Amino acid sequence: MNLARRCALGIVVTLLVSGNPMYPKTLIPANNPHIQYGGRWDRSDSSQARYSWPGVYLSAKFSGTSIGVRLNDHTNYFNVYIDGKLRRVFHGTQAGEAEYLLAEGLDDTVHTFRLSRRNITFGEPYSFAGILLDSNAILLPPSSLPERKIEFVGDSFTAAESNESKEQDVPWEARFPVTNIDEGFAPIIARHFQAQYTTTCRSGSGMLCDWRGDSVETIPYRFDRALMEAVEPKWDFTRWIPDVVVICLGLNDHSGLRDKKGFISIDNARRFRAAYHAFVDRIRRLYPSVKIVAVAAFPEWIRTNVSQVIDEERTNGHKDVYYTTFDEFPGGYVANGHPTVATHQKMADQIIQSMESFHLFPAGK
Repeated sequence: MNLARRCALGIVVTLLVSGNPMYPKTLIPANNPHIQYGGRWDRSDSSQARYSWPGVYLSAKFSGTSIGVRLNDHTNYFNVYIDGKLRRVFHGTQAGEAEYLLAEGLDDTVHTFRLSRRNITFGEPYSFAGILLDSNAILLPPSSLPERKIEFVGDSFTAAESNESKEQDVPWEARFPVTNIDEGFAPIIARHFQAQYTTTCRSGSGMLCDWRGDSVETIPYRFDRALMEAVEPKWDFTRWIPDVVVICLGLNDHSGLRDKKGFISIDNARRFRAAYHAFVDRIRRLYPSVKIVAVAAFPEWIRTNVSQVIDEERTNGHKDVYYTTFDEFPGGYVANGHPTVATHQKMADQIIQSMESFHLFPAGK
């Protein structure tokens, strides 16, 4: 076999092994300033943007007829939007870093692109290395981001876990493809207020403990992390300062604090309220001038204790905190009690109505 033929075969093997569908192409690296990132990303390595918190997203404006990405992720599912419309749901298939074609056959003009992570997983982080374009295509300066910013802090409800499922009993990994955070109450609220958003949420976690009573598996314990399951690196809270923080925690505390008879002691209720006060104070210190909305789910224990926290905050002179609730909607739950897409819309509608009455955003913003 001559050298030229061996080289040609070598190229073919490389393409097949790498899973690379697009040639010729241009790689726009992850540190390109025209790529906009939403949510918590670890950007400490300029060549790799790592992620593990739910609901992260990125967007860009590009020329050409196709677009792809270079990712190290064959676990998660993503919504791919082209020109503001959902083009497809994407799931990587290659172990390690690989290149994936997301859309082709587009008109040869300027397009917008958005890639959003749909589901939540635990474990090691994933990474994004860049965008793939036609060989003669470019990224263009992006449109201005909305001025308003909302951070949603919560649990599996905030992560919209299993909201597209039709079943009541769904194993953990089977929940990945049927979770779509874009149709969860948090992004619905953000879209209503035309705001950027971050979803700092973790399934099973609470304010004081997780659903099993573990006091380490809490949101306050992980709140300073750039990556959900990693102690380092720390998140830089000066990078993105929200106008409003919406806290929706308590469901897992309600489960984890109960004794064998299903009761929660007065002492545990007191500890929950103390932890809530401490977290509110921490957010206030991290984000100057922030407004805090405490959302209580339907269990009466959660409503009683969260409303008491906010009443005490306001009595102590803190007028930057607000309280609201969402109801239980019979028949609107799947996968061991998680809200459906329709239920998320109803939850969002109730929360939006309250948030509008609070006048949370500065005039003109």
